[in-house]
Amino acid sequence: MNIVGIDTSTNNCSVGLVCNGRIVDRIARIGRSMASEQLISLIDELLKKSITMEEIDAIAVSIGPGSYTGLRIGLSTAKGLAFARKLPVLPVPTMAVLESVARQTIDSDMVLMIKSHRDLAYHVCCRKEHPLSIDSIDIGYDIFSDIHQRYQNQHPYISPSEIVDADIKPVETLYPEGDHVAWLAHQHYQVLLSQSVPDLEPLYLSEFEVKNWKPKTESG
Repeated sequence: MNIVGIDTSTNNCSVGLVCNGRIVDRIARIGRSMASEQLISLIDELLKKSITMEEIDAIAVSIGPGSYTGLRIGLSTAKGLAFARKLPVLPVPTMAVLESVARQTIDSDMVLMIKSHRDLAYHVCCRKEHPLSIDSIDIGYDIFSDIHQRYQNQHPYISPSEIVDADIKPVETLYPEGDHVAWLAHQHYQVLLSQSVPDLEPLYLSEFEVKNWKPKTESG
């Protein structure tokens, strides 16, 4: 199975390719407006190296939380690529993608943070022995001081956004990446396939409360 992965949830516009469960390649560009300006060309560049679009079996996309505009560009591009050949669009939670990237270097519990605006951030604590569930993630949405009170700086903080706050110790910058989107989609294909619906929307969290991600399914 060949899967293209797309992540435009942050300023890092990243695409990746997984073939039969093996990560083949990744291309990424960091900067504002990269998703709107370069996403299609990055996908073209990715595929020209090793495979044709006709050989792709699914398109996986980082579904959020993250940049409002970026998520919409990523999802609309995924739908556009999938439409002509009726391919499934597999929605992968961005927090799970970020955790997958972080696990390459961090072997402990950790706190993932995706900045929203001002001093607000989405956050989730990942346990070393229990990876995030692909189909249900409890995501907090709080100000930095409340995040500090909740976790007391007990674990490493990981974020794709620069976060400088007196209450929170230095945050390591890591980005969700397209190859990890595709790899997670391959690993959890059957679960995510049930969530590939025509009216799929990005995961937006705007209320000041904890949300539980329960994506829409064909039967739901």
